[in-house]
Amino acid sequence: MVTEIELKYSLLECRDMATEQQVKAQICQLLTEQELSFVHQVKQLSNHYFDTEGLVLRQQRIALRTRGTKSLHDEVRFEQTIKTSGTVIAGLHQRPEYNVDIDDAKPILALFPEKIWRPATDIKQLQLDIVELFSTNFTRHTWLVTLSNAQVEIAFDSGEVACQGHRNKPRIYEIELELVSGDTQALFVLTKLLFSQLALRPGQLTKAARGYALYHESINACANLENIAVNDDELVEPIALSMIDLPKNSSLDSAFSKGIEYSITQLQLSVDGYVDAPSLFKLAKISELLALLRQGFWLFNELLPAKKSPTEEQALRSELSYFIRTIHWVDNARYIQALTSKRSSNQKAASVNQELITKLQLTQQRYPNESQVLAILHSERFNNLQLNLLSLLLKRNSADTHKADNSSSLIEFSAKHLTQSSKVLSCELAKLKKPQSASSSELYLTAHSLLIRALLTTSWFAGLFSDSESELVNKFSMPWLDIKQGISELQSLSLLQQQLVHLPTSEPKLAQWLTNKSDNLITALDQSRAKALTMKPYWS
Repeated sequence: MVTEIELKYSLLECRDMATEQQVKAQICQLLTEQELSFVHQVKQLSNHYFDTEGLVLRQQRIALRTRGTKSLHDEVRFEQTIKTSGTVIAGLHQRPEYNVDIDDAKPILALFPEKIWRPATDIKQLQLDIVELFSTNFTRHTWLVTLSNAQVEIAFDSGEVACQGHRNKPRIYEIELELVSGDTQALFVLTKLLFSQLALRPGQLTKAARGYALYHESINACANLENIAVNDDELVEPIALSMIDLPKNSSLDSAFSKGIEYSITQLQLSVDGYVDAPSLFKLAKISELLALLRQGFWLFNELLPAKKSPTEEQALRSELSYFIRTIHWVDNARYIQALTSKRSSNQKAASVNQELITKLQLTQQRYPNESQVLAILHSERFNNLQLNLLSLLLKRNSADTHKADNSSSLIEFSAKHLTQSSKVLSCELAKLKKPQSASSSELYLTAHSLLIRALLTTSWFAGLFSDSESELVNKFSMPWLDIKQGISELQSLSLLQQQLVHLPTSEPKLAQWLTNKSDNLITALDQSRAKALTMKPYWS
């Protein structure tokens, strides 16, 4: 048995994408320029994945495959492999695996060690029940790279996933870096070199995971993503952030690491979702998860090293802020998309004229397009941010920082921050004394950032109180969520009002409708605000 430690990355595919030979040449050139010793090989691989029709192995978190490897001399060698449950953190995969040479592509379960099976498993019956579910077929280029303190294998795979009865064959176009021997940091050194030449993004899903997704006819079923029906034309979006699951008895250090790990995982899954089917809603989700990561550094700032010179944590927070600013335009883009949609309720109710629609669409065109967004998500800087976050987590784990913290329990720590964020937000909203006052709209818009921060704090800590008090958590949060959604619509109306003044002719009917709509919305916001300010905190 060996423990596989590897980093997985997907290559960006586009109309003018580099061919397989170009990627090979880039990697060879990069290693040569760095004066690194390496051995290059190319093989044809055919993997076949097996389970019972009821997915008994999958339920036990066991992956069974056979692999046929065809060399340049047309010789085929077969091997069967079982991988058991491991960990995936920010694209770093660590899984125990068992390999046995066999004569053909049919697995023989009795050849594996008995210890990998659950007690009382009937191996003979299991052998009769397994069937092939899907296969992966690809060309693999490998570079065995020798560094001063380690050996690392870089693998570039190009091929497809296939499942009987499915015409859709998801593309395999990815890079894997596996630690053969030595220091894990060697993986990071070589990975950063690849970032400088290739458009990559961390891979949360293995080839097997994508195969199971194809078998189930749904990638979401495999990735454990929430199936939320989304219409990008709607002005009011749902709150998409899930609660971070923090055990109540966690130390503060452990809670910080667990929250960062969760947020990175969700971020990378969301990036995969955007690449698969780009939409402004999905990009907004990415922006929210970047903010959730940064919020963690703010919340746990007192635990992080305090030095006069910039620390690693401060640098990470700065980089998170940079990318939040880089895609901050996504909210305005969503508002404009909703306003200009033919199905928009605003457009129907207000009879928005074509000239105003044209102005809004021109504004929309000034934002980055899908290709430019994809370039950002595959950029060297964005990849380095995620790799540095992973490095921070690994350092904290190896330094044994997850020790008991007697100065403050996690529950006390969470309650303190929930109280602080709620108090600041309540004070800001308390300024709104007169319904529909001239400054109401501006004050609500100003309070938006404080509200987002309070909701992000809720995402970090509310799960600690949800076991026995989930109803109280939902009851307390509902008016705040209503306010967030109301402010989102208020922002879209404000944007429409800004464009209205630039029309060559006045539009009194539209102007009056906007005024009435804003007044009604502020009345609703005031009602939600009044309710929110009287809610009893669930954490006290």
